[in-house]
Amino acid sequence: MIKIEHLSKVFRTEEVETTALNDVSLHVKQGEFVAIMGPSGCGKSTLLNIIGLLDNPTSGDYYFNGQEVGHLKEKQHTRVRKLTALRKGNLGFIFQSFNLIDELNVYENVELPLIYLKKKASEKKERVSSILDRMNISHRVKHFPQQLSGGQQQRVAIARAVVAGPKL
Repeated sequence: MIKIEHLSKVFRTEEVETTALNDVSLHVKQGEFVAIMGPSGCGKSTLLNIIGLLDNPTSGDYYFNGQEVGHLKEKQHTRVRKLTALRKGNLGFIFQSFNLIDELNVYENVELPLIYLKKKASEKKERVSSILDRMNISHRVKHFPQQLSGGQQQRVAIARAVVAGPKL
């Protein structure tokens, strides 16, 4: 499912060069559970941003389901469309700061990936209700993110990440 070989990521400014990832190799098979651990500043978020197709490596290769996705060479607008298509239905991402949409209630935040996937109304309702029950947050469906505790926001973010049944 995920094959990363000799991945490196370097951030450069005029004065400083920071190596966030240095020659990382990783293979994750379908169904495997992997934890990425390490001290603050060691590159965990950078690696996850690359795996989540939110950033590109400086060097090395990243294969997702057999397709090299780390260095798409298309024009920027085509590349964005291709990356969006790859993410939809394939990747569930939980951001450190949750990134819930303040103007949407709990139900609407969780439903959002299903709207992008053009699921039928009945399927959206069933999936959202089911995952909110599993996350023990269904009693807050009409609440907005700022009306929730941090733990409740985290459960909503997890529900949104998994409601579409992503591969990763």
